[in-house]
Amino acid sequence: MSQKKLNQDIDKLLKKVKEGLEEFDIIYDKFQSTDPQNSSYREKLESDLKREIKKLQKHREQIKTWISKEDVKDKANILLENRRFIENDMERFKSIEKLMKTKQFSKEALSNPDIILDPRDALKNSQMQFIQDSLNELQKQTEMYEGQLETANENNNNNIDDDEIIEIETQIARHEFHIANLENVLKLLQNNEMSPKKIDEFQEDITYYVENNSDPDFVEYDTLYEDMGCEISSISDLDVSISESNNNVFDKINSTDNTTTQASKIEKSPRKKKQMLKDFASNAETLNKIDSEQSKKETHPTTTTTTAAITNTTVGNTTKTTKQPIKKDQLELEFPKDKSEEIEKQIKEDIENNDAFKNPLFNSELKYWIKSKRALLQPHQEMPEKMITQLESSLLNCPDSLDADSPYLYKKPLSLPHPTSIFFPSDPIRFTHQVENRPMSGDLSLNKNLTESDPTSNNSKELSNSDSQSNDIYSNISMAKILTKFDLDTLFFIFYHYQGTFEQFLSARELHRNRNWIFNKVDRCWYYKEIEKLPPGMNRSEEESWRYFDYKKSWLSRRCGPDFIYKEEEFESF
Repeated sequence: MSQKKLNQDIDKLLKKVKEGLEEFDIIYDKFQSTDPQNSSYREKLESDLKREIKKLQKHREQIKTWISKEDVKDKANILLENRRFIENDMERFKSIEKLMKTKQFSKEALSNPDIILDPRDALKNSQMQFIQDSLNELQKQTEMYEGQLETANENNNNNIDDDEIIEIETQIARHEFHIANLENVLKLLQNNEMSPKKIDEFQEDITYYVENNSDPDFVEYDTLYEDMGCEISSISDLDVSISESNNNVFDKINSTDNTTTQASKIEKSPRKKKQMLKDFASNAETLNKIDSEQSKKETHPTTTTTTAAITNTTVGNTTKTTKQPIKKDQLELEFPKDKSEEIEKQIKEDIENNDAFKNPLFNSELKYWIKSKRALLQPHQEMPEKMITQLESSLLNCPDSLDADSPYLYKKPLSLPHPTSIFFPSDPIRFTHQVENRPMSGDLSLNKNLTESDPTSNNSKELSNSDSQSNDIYSNISMAKILTKFDLDTLFFIFYHYQGTFEQFLSARELHRNRNWIFNKVDRCWYYKEIEKLPPGMNRSEEESWRYFDYKKSWLSRRCGPDFIYKEEEFESF
């Protein structure tokens, strides 16, 4: 009979454990999906998790007691399994408890930001790192294939078959297709337009392509990015980038027919850009040769046959790559003229005519002046007309820095910015009053004896009272108003980490005047007095208690012990 009752107790306990584990999972999922900024709700969920884990711990102790007995051998495996489930949830709760105890500006959080990172952000960062590593590996492989292809083209190696070259080009094109799509995936992930879980589903497929794309038995996943919902055409994107980068050079060139244009779309590697530049250079050289031969033909009619042969040979070589000859009026390149001789002559005249250069103190710096002068006088390639008009339009529409909105404090005569060009906007001076008007000592103590030691203080007070509205820096400055919206953690961070600054003084003033905290000059801690109303029937109607902010260890506000005694002379007022 006792064995039957024991089995019934075990079944009841296992049922409670199952319900407790399910409840814990529900609360844990709510906690993970909650915004980290909603601290009050997360604290409530933490307390619920703590309540559930305490129940599970009691069940765990009972399970440990039963496992030690010999009467439950037939259910030992089930008990051990439930015990492991409870211990796993205990570990999960420890991580949440550590996360909630770690404050935003504590030393531990500042040294290791991942501790207070939201799990969703952590998953996003890990997936972004995975995509970036895959991109780097594919780019390395692409550079290796391009090196093999360039070596084969430069050496005219007959040992490499055309099939191998086509295979290398196909591999490069396939790599660049994946690179373009992975870059798009990374962009979508950064902009929160794609879920990290979606990438997690296809992570093995991406890894398989990156690591095994060169295997002979490799099977490609053709619709990988289409299934992810982010496939793009890398060919069109590459054509757009090439046309934009070479717009100034190839604007007036019409060197290929329709068949050549269609064939050029197959190649997508940087080797294509180099080949286009080589063709362009060869076309320019051909036109120069044609001009020289035509001039010879006009001056020497007897050499017509030779000229025609040379012309036909040159044009024939050109059409091997461009199938259609380029007319001279389609090609207009103006290179900057070299004026080195004129520049050297001008520099020499300046040195001879100017007496300052004959000073021996100037000789050591003369070489630097000559170098700068030479660089300034040397002409550069002229800008395209389109770019010049765009620059003129942007400069004409550029707003003046003097038209910018500024707080009332910045409109004082002393804070007006110096007149500068519109291309160099200047920030207004932040402080318009004397620094002596505000306390800035190391321990933030106020100098109360300043007015007593100054015999002219009464006169200065009378003058300042007439303009108290305009000279009150605290009511005019915008920083003091901004600090009123900061939470306590931020104010304490400014106070302890910006020593000796005006921001530290403003944070102390905000803590004292608006948040009712007082500063202890001895231990450099902030204290807060709490007043708790007692229920009726007690000897006292309210009870006072003190809290202090522990900035050294935990970065938390803690309750003062019974040994704490309030001494007014130790505290500072602002």
